[in-house]
Amino acid sequence: MNPPQMIAFTDDERRHFLRYTRTPQWPMLQRFPIDEDGHLGLLAGMLASSPDTIRSMIRAMRDETRATAARMLADDHYRDAVTDLPFRPDDRVVAVGDSITADRLGWFELLTASVDPALVTLVNLGVSGDTTANVLERFDTLEAAEPSHVLLMIGTNDARVHGRALSYRMATVAETERNLRALTDLITRQLGASITVITPPAVDQARIDASFEAAPVTWTAEAVAEIAEVVRKVVPDAIDLHEATRNRTLAGFLEPDGVHPTPQGHQLILRQVLRHLDRTG
Repeated sequence: MNPPQMIAFTDDERRHFLRYTRTPQWPMLQRFPIDEDGHLGLLAGMLASSPDTIRSMIRAMRDETRATAARMLADDHYRDAVTDLPFRPDDRVVAVGDSITADRLGWFELLTASVDPALVTLVNLGVSGDTTANVLERFDTLEAAEPSHVLLMIGTNDARVHGRALSYRMATVAETERNLRALTDLITRQLGASITVITPPAVDQARIDASFEAAPVTWTAEAVAEIAEVVRKVVPDAIDLHEATRNRTLAGFLEPDGVHPTPQGHQLILRQVLRHLDRTG
């Protein structure tokens, strides 16, 4: 038997993979943790690269996020919104979601880079590809993070469709509603944490159709809108990010795949979150 051939990746492909892949948040590796070198070795093996290259690329994205946060903090309105966050020094604010939250250039990483770590602890539990059912399955990892406040943005992948000749959504509307009700109940009653729920952002159908034309997986704008409506039903005071981004999908908010926000789009998401927290805190 011939050994499997190594796949060759470009640096852009490696960066894209690393941008959304955070192995320390993978449930199995949270339950059975490995050290940083183990994670670097795992990523290096998956990307046919060296641990030093992986470390350097992750560090570059971290520096990019910090530089963006520094520029945002130069704006008086943004700096005041961060200063006025309704969190106490002993709070642990945990973000739970999919790739939009896991994004190393994303909204929660920008928030983390903007907040003085001596004032509040922020923990990113975003896992790419997660559905509401996945978050429910890994609830033990959320419990282990001991949150006092949870920021929950989930649902885009509930609308994900698999198959070519036949197609099936990852979750029905009823299943998403059931999972969201279970999650909000567990977070507030079992963990005793407060929660801010965020609807998934809008997607761009034309870009999705072009990007996923030959793929066995896709999304529809209609299905994502249905998920946003479920979130509004379950949590009437949720941050309605879907409505806020519905008319921005052609104005630099989304990456070419039509699903993931650009770094500029993440700045918009963060400002929406801050506006809501400052108003309700």
